[in-house]
Order: sequence, then structure tokens, then C-alpha cells
Amino acid sequence: MKNIPITLLQNMMLSFCTSLPELPIANVGGVIRFENIDAQRLINAQREIMHCHQSFKFYFQRTAQGIVQHEHSEQDLNFTITDFSGLSDELALKNANETITRLFTTPINPFDFPLHRNEVLVLPNNQVWLVFLANHVICDGYSAFAYLRQIVEYYDKGIRPQCTFIDPEKLAHAQRSYLESEQYKKDKGFWLSQLSKPISFRLFSQANKPKSQSLRFTLPRQTFGPLIELASRHSLSLSTLLLTLWQRQLNEDYPLSDSNRLRIGLPVHGRKKNESDLIIFKANMLVHEFELEADANLVEQAKNVAAQLKRAYRHKRLPPELLYDDLNMPSYMPLSEFRFGYLELEKLSEQRGLPMSFSYESHLHHSLPLQLNIVNFHGVDHIDFLIEYNPANLNEFQVEAHINSLFEKIKRIATENEKDPDCQ
Repeated sequence: MKNIPITLLQNMMLSFCTSLPELPIANVGGVIRFENIDAQRLINAQREIMHCHQSFKFYFQRTAQGIVQHEHSEQDLNFTITDFSGLSDELALKNANETITRLFTTPINPFDFPLHRNEVLVLPNNQVWLVFLANHVICDGYSAFAYLRQIVEYYDKGIRPQCTFIDPEKLAHAQRSYLESEQYKKDKGFWLSQLSKPISFRLFSQANKPKSQSLRFTLPRQTFGPLIELASRHSLSLSTLLLTLWQRQLNEDYPLSDSNRLRIGLPVHGRKKNESDLIIFKANMLVHEFELEADANLVEQAKNVAAQLKRAYRHKRLPPELLYDDLNMPSYMPLSEFRFGYLELEKLSEQRGLPMSFSYESHLHHSLPLQLNIVNFHGVDHIDFLIEYNPANLNEFQVEAHINSLFEKIKRIATENEKDPDCQ
């Protein structure tokens, strides 16, 4: 059996999986919710899309020479259908959410084929939830949404995506060339300069074991109207404005005595424009250090954040986790305490309830004390906020207070926007 080369990112994730096999550190995926659709037709659409992607055949094996990657001869199209439609609305919702928690908190072993899970949950009032998750070594958050988007397009319009095949030899050659290139030296120099200063932790403690809990909040889409207007007026993206507001809230709730420096991880998709249907692990993480000017207003701070991100994106190809030895950092210490993810997803269908919502799920992803994932899914009437936190660092009450304070800042923009002095 021919061995398939393992990429830099896969090797990094395999290291995480093998060091903490009891934790769901590599689980990644999403839940998409529908109403008034044919559940069996949705299942058939899912099977069709699964056939299109080579990466669902990949698995890993331990050998005397080390870990190797293989491609299975067949796809595994099995999944579970769980019917809660005979229960009360309240009990069905409770059971569905408990099922999602169970799925995402049970580790997917990279050495057990298949490396993905699918489950269809049928709820009262013609609601159907489609749950998809996979081990990060074959899939990332961008892949998860691409996969679910393709299912909707096939169900709604009969559109089958082009089959995606990965040339591992070509990918391995490109990586070897990159590691010998001048660009690699520039990228490495940039990240070492960014991360060489000792980090002052606000929440992380070595004594706290990696654990994870999550909370989900939503805000009505109309709440963001003034924020979107402010961003547009000053040529800023909504994600940059939200990131800046969150940094302000972090400094307010978890301050340092002598600095407001913050290190935040930000995922980047690592794809070319023609790779929107690609199911693979290509997403990388920027770990950037920000310092908001205390005497600047919100717009000025956001413009500075945008400029910093633009510089950092030029060096996004190098996974910062590869620099632990150069930074003389022990493996248990995180490069950042916080992670900010923002997904802006296009409207998928004009048909009502197709879908109702999409939520990104990744319990214990990256084992950080606090993470904020925002999903701006056009076509639904709200914006989702998924907060993941380590209960050894923060309790539920503290996390709720933190996020509610952030929401108050977002809502306040509506009144301050009318006065504008760049919305202090």
C-alpha cells in the first residue's frame, strides 16, 4: 500500500492528537438546521456529496517507521438517523443539543477509519438538523461549511460539485520547496519578532488542565445595522470592527496592570479562489500581538488593527506552532490565550427554512482559556456567537457577563453612531 505524504499542518495536528488522545482536541465541524424539508432526500444529497471528496477516504496508521497516511478503497457512507419528532418541543431540543455535545466531545481517533461522523436529527414541526464533524487532519472549519453548503445546493437545485482530488506528492514537494525558500525565512523572521516577547498571561495557568465548555448566544441581525454602517463609512470590515470591540472588552474584563498587549489566534483558510469546494486541512492560525492605543477612538483603533492584520497575512503560510523550539517555549504553554474566529457565509437558498441556521462547533479546539467564534450567515435573521472556555479559568457566570458586556457595546453603537465622534 502506497504511503501518502503527511503535510506540515497534519503533522502538527497528529502531534496534538497523540499527546492528548482522551480529549476531542481535533474535532471540527458544524450543525445546519432546516425546516419543512424531506429528511430522506437530504440524506441522499449527503451521500452524493460525500462521494465527491477524496479526503474522506484518508486515514492514518502507526508503523515501526512512524505514522503513515493511507487512502481507503471505499467511502464510508454510514450515519445515524435519530428521530425526536414524537417528543415535546422542549424535550426534543434538549435531546438534540445533548446529542451534539456528545458527538463533538467524543474524540475522533485519526487511526480509526473513517475520520468523520454524520448524524441526522429529526425534531418536531418538520425540523431536521444535519450534524457533520471530522478529525482536523482531513478537514477544517472552512471545509465543514463548504461540505454542508454543497449538500444544500444539491438538495435545492441538483447541483453536484466538481470532485476534489488532492495530489499529495505535489503538495509535499511544494512544502519542501517552501521550507527552503526566502519566503519561509521572511515568514519565520516576522513571527519570531512578533512572538519573542514573554507573554503576560491574564487567564492561563499551567496548573489548570485542558477542559472545555461552550455557550451559544445570538443577536438579531438588525442590531448590527449601525455597526455595518460605521464599518462601511470608514472602509473597515465588520470582522475587524468586532475584533477591536472584543479586544476592548478583554482589556476591560481581564486587565494587566502595566499593559494592554493581547495575543490572539485568528484562523485563515489557506485556500486559493478556485478552491472553495475543497475538503482538506489547509486552514492555518495567525497568532498576532495587538496593543490598542488607549487615547484613540474605536475607528482609529480598528484601522490600526486592520493594518496589523494586513502585514500579518503576508506571512500566513507558516504555522506558528512550528516555532516552539526557536522561541524556547515548553509545549504545554499556548502561544495565545484567546482565539477569534469570524465566518461570513453566503445565503444558500431562497427557499424558506433551507436552512434556518448554521453553527460552527469545535469543543476544546486549541485548548485555550477563551475563544469567540462569530457566524454571520446571510439568509437567517440572527448572528451566532459560540463561546468556548476552560471552566478551570472561568465559570459560566463570568463568561456570560463578559459576552453580555460586549453585546452592550455593540448595541450602544446604534445611539453613538448618530453623534459619531468615530464612536468613542
